[in-house]
Amino acid sequence: MYEKILECPNELKILIYTFFVYIDIDVELLKVLFCLILIDTFLGIVKTFVLEEAFSFKKLILGLVSKIAVLLIPMSLALMGKGLNYDFNWFVTLVMDLLIVSDGISIFSNVIAIRTKKEVKNFDALTKLLKTIRSSLIKLFKRFLDTIDEKNN
Repeated sequence: MYEKILECPNELKILIYTFFVYIDIDVELLKVLFCLILIDTFLGIVKTFVLEEAFSFKKLILGLVSKIAVLLIPMSLALMGKGLNYDFNWFVTLVMDLLIVSDGISIFSNVIAIRTKKEVKNFDALTKLLKTIRSSLIKLFKRFLDTIDEKNN
């Protein structure tokens, strides 16, 4: 029984790799982003204790879930591209790069807060990124619908 439990992570890893290869997401970029998310989370916990803020497992779990949910952005873009037979790889890579930069900024902010023992206002690049992606996709969809209308008329 115990051996079967130990085998599951390898099977899960193979499943995840296969999925990312299918949707053409650079696995190395994903590894970097995942590592940055873990480092940022760890430094966020350290910052909480250094600044003597109340530690909350609920806040930690919500933060981790929201950061993991961010990974759904490039995955959904890649899946949309596959479904529409449209090459979104450049856009997926751009989003991954921006997510990496955003987490890097957050790590720097946490380190500064830990060193100075003062809260540092973080630039919310992620929300701006999400809004930009949303508006870009809406524009793309509208152009697609306009093209269909022109062909039908």
